[in-house]
Amino acid sequence: MGKKLKSVGIFANLKKGSVQDALKKLIENLGNTKYLIEEKLSEKLGVGPKASIEQLSKTDMIIVLGGDGTMLLAARLFSKYGVPLLGVNLGRLGFLTELMPDEFSEAIPRIVDGNYEIEERMMLQAFAPNIVNEPLCGLNEVTIDKGGSPRLLSLSVTVSCRLVSHINADGIVVATPTGSTAYSMAAGGAIMAPHTDAFIITALAPYTLSIRPLVVDSKEIIEIEYKTHDKENLPHLTIDGQVCFTLGESGKVIVKRSEYKAKLVSYHKRTFYDVLRTKLGWGPPPLTSF
Repeated sequence: MGKKLKSVGIFANLKKGSVQDALKKLIENLGNTKYLIEEKLSEKLGVGPKASIEQLSKTDMIIVLGGDGTMLLAARLFSKYGVPLLGVNLGRLGFLTELMPDEFSEAIPRIVDGNYEIEERMMLQAFAPNIVNEPLCGLNEVTIDKGGSPRLLSLSVTVSCRLVSHINADGIVVATPTGSTAYSMAAGGAIMAPHTDAFIITALAPYTLSIRPLVVDSKEIIEIEYKTHDKENLPHLTIDGQVCFTLGESGKVIVKRSEYKAKLVSYHKRTFYDVLRTKLGWGPPPLTSF
């Protein structure tokens, strides 16, 4: 059981066409609970009271209207404040979200009364010397890719100063357990249960038969040296598929566990494996019997 909510913040994806209806319905079901609306959302829809990210972070819970991408953004913004995030799916998959808008009338009053649990998810941070002056925090993954080049990247991977491999590939992904069901999975990486205390390192289209995804303890520090042979199309560093930087011709990216954790609100009693089956269609029963 969680604590009763005295105040909530509302954060949303402004590009979702259904956000206005969802916000109206949410407010109707909050009753007397104090709420603050992120300032850009407030200004666009003409609804208040508006608040900055810092002001939202002082509420008891942030309700996130959008989809998985919006949850990833919210995790990066709010994890350092330790405020729980309740995801509402206005998108397609909604792997990280907990509610649909048509559940508001039943779920929101119960959540306000404390009928929820908080699930902590490990986050990572990446350092790119001479490219970015501060660590980059992410919930899903860090990706180094070849950018617009048709040529492979030369990569060298070390784990806590121990050489793992030299790889020629389109790129490489270092993912958290949460991110193991995203880009890493699409590239052939294993799925990890959310509370696994580890990273998975997955090469993107490696030019070899011997490289396989590698799971390492989250206490390890992963260093990836990269070099491109195409000076006109430089490689990219991307966090959660959303924050992208252009790298140099050669350099190093360092990945480690973040000191922050994303706190995701759980209302339904479904497990991670329930979500795998329902959201990803994993392991349906046979259609016929023989």
